Amino acid sequence: MIDYLKESTFAVKDVIMQAWRVTRDNYFSIATLCFLIFITASTSTFMAFFMGDLNVGIRIIMLLIFVMSYCVVELCMIKYIFRLLDHENENDIKIIDTLPTRIEIGRFLVGTVYFGISIFFVVILLMPILYILDLILKFAVNQGLIDNFTFAGQIIVNIAVAIAMLSIFFTFIRIVFFPFFIIDKHSTPFESIKLSLATTKGNFIKLLFILAGLVLVQAIVFGFFYIVVLTGFRLVNYFFDYDINQYVSLIVVVFSSFVIVPFTTAFFAVAYRKIMSEYKGDEHPDIIHNLV
Repeated sequence: MIDYLKESTFAVKDVIMQAWRVTRDNYFSIATLCFLIFITASTSTFMAFFMGDLNVGIRIIMLLIFVMSYCVVELCMIKYIFRLLDHENENDIKIIDTLPTRIEIGRFLVGTVYFGISIFFVVILLMPILYILDLILKFAVNQGLIDNFTFAGQIIVNIAVAIAMLSIFFTFIRIVFFPFFIIDKHSTPFESIKLSLATTKGNFIKLLFILAGLVLVQAIVFGFFYIVVLTGFRLVNYFFDYDINQYVSLIVVVFSSFVIVPFTTAFFAVAYRKIMSEYKGDEHPDIIHNLV
């Protein structure tokens, strides 16, 4: 077990360093896609304040446009980072050549629907647990073991929420690689879900370490970014009366678009490549044998 944890730790370091090198060495080319993400996120945030008064049909159309734009940019970034990983010595890789096809976009959207259905299915499976917890609570009250029914109910709800969050998180880890199979292997949406389940089987601890490393790096970078921006605003306040709170949303959007999204995409792309290099299973796996 200790050897496995050491191996997982080294895997996290390798993934973080390779993702950092890819992002750092090609950031100015990736920045073009980051700018498109920033425009999409900013426009959707800005329009959210005004779409409440619009017709329902117009709001649906605008929502579809924003979703489609984000999907195209995100898939393009995945494709571009794959090209960078596979052709490290080439300098003529063009973003225009990595635009996703209509088939890939359609498969990604359908796969996202499958992703949502999977999360919903997990929530449905948790309903018996909630029912059992409710029975336990009623039994404890009837036996006089619990006097405060409301407080006990809150505890049960908190436990149920914790179980639900852990289950959803576990499901997320198991099927998070489905977009990469669509781009890399040209898999169908359902096939990409099955491949993600198969390749992540038995790698939960390693993936947990990898995600923990990602969260830690992003927290450190965001803390540094926020301190620098906050310091800048305080220096400006010596000359002008500005309230930083009104710019918090803008700061978050800028940080997410130009730091979080590119590094996270590179991170998952590298993790995907590493896991696929170790995968020895079937090219067309089934779901039943890869759930646990």
